[in-house]
Amino acid sequence: KGHTTPPSSALVGPGHLTRVTLKVQVAVGVAVHSSVTLVTLRSKSKERLGMLQVKVCEGIMRCVILSLLCLALTEGLVRVPLVKKKTIMEERALLREIQKHSQFASDQGYTENLINQDDMAYFGKIGVGTPPQYFYVHFDTGSTTLWINSIYCKSSACTSHPLFNPSNSSTYHSNQQPFSITYGTGSVTGIIGYDTVTMGELNVTDQKIGLGTSEPGNYFAKPLHDGLMGLAFMSNQGTIMDTMIQEGAIEEPVFAFYLSRDSENGSEVVFGGTDPSQYQGQINWVPVQQESHWQLVFDGFEVNHQNTGWCESGCTAIADTGTSLLLCPPQYVDTLHQMLGSQQDQNGNYVFDCSEVNSLPLLTFVMNGAYLYLPPSAYVLQEQDSNGNCRSGISQSSEQFRNALPYWILGDVFLRQFYSVFDQGNARVGFAILA
Repeated sequence: KGHTTPPSSALVGPGHLTRVTLKVQVAVGVAVHSSVTLVTLRSKSKERLGMLQVKVCEGIMRCVILSLLCLALTEGLVRVPLVKKKTIMEERALLREIQKHSQFASDQGYTENLINQDDMAYFGKIGVGTPPQYFYVHFDTGSTTLWINSIYCKSSACTSHPLFNPSNSSTYHSNQQPFSITYGTGSVTGIIGYDTVTMGELNVTDQKIGLGTSEPGNYFAKPLHDGLMGLAFMSNQGTIMDTMIQEGAIEEPVFAFYLSRDSENGSEVVFGGTDPSQYQGQINWVPVQQESHWQLVFDGFEVNHQNTGWCESGCTAIADTGTSLLLCPPQYVDTLHQMLGSQQDQNGNYVFDCSEVNSLPLLTFVMNGAYLYLPPSAYVLQEQDSNGNCRSGISQSSEQFRNALPYWILGDVFLRQFYSVFDQGNARVGFAILA
């Protein structure tokens, strides 16, 4: 399958068969009946839930059993397909006439510049309330709050999105507690409420949700997302992972991302474990600091297999799905691009000759004894300008140091190269080679 996963036909909660696609989860019983073999499939639950029988010729029984043993054991996982901004734009362009006279309509149009940097954000569809109202949200390991646009928001940034109406949900309640969040590229204020959140057939009840009432500027309008799901590793913040764990909605306190490349489909975030069909070999684990945004310390950074010495005493980094680029400590960003042979264009952006990308140096991150390689095809954005140049996917972080160590942000440019696992139960993140 390469890096592409067939779309899920069903999303179900723990103890149920997670999906029926080209992959079969596990064989738990095999019985031979004359000319056919019946392979019985079921979930890990002790209950006999939704069983499936597949008839195969007896002569190929051995091949079937071997294949089943090699396929991923994925029961109990909750899958949320992730789509890119362009997909949502195309979907909503078709609905524009239908929505013209609805609460979603907006006379304040805007132009979305679909260069690769903008197309590196990934969004998943969730339902909020009873009955569910559906929204595309950005799954963000760099923040803690789940918030969505609401009917109380009068900012222009909200006019191009579906808006949550709490009056239409029988399970919504609120104490009117205010919230305010400032991100690196925008801000949002609103009130806290509580309601049911659905992802497929998973229901997370009484989840803390921010209802946006003010979103200054146009950042949250331009990406075309309807909100944000914070997945940072912070206790007492009421993240949806915390609620899943408390309610026993997932089997393991783990979630994992597979982020596809521009030309591919199949991106997803999995809650409750990992999908071994998405990666090969072992997962390379790195401890993270408690009460952090998945902050880790790594041991070294190499360019073309040559140690830079920048992480002699260690470098600190956060693994952040909410950041599109790989962010380097500002004191090193110019030197790094010089080592890579990059030039600055008239706008000050670092660019590479697109025809020479394959000959550029390899980047290596040394993490807990593992060498994680980032090829030039990963750190150079694929969109080509009129001069035949491709922009760098590396920029500078907002801080030179954090905890006295050079500070990096491992955004989508880095995370897309690996199967990325966030283990809240053991305070660690893991990176594995993609299948």
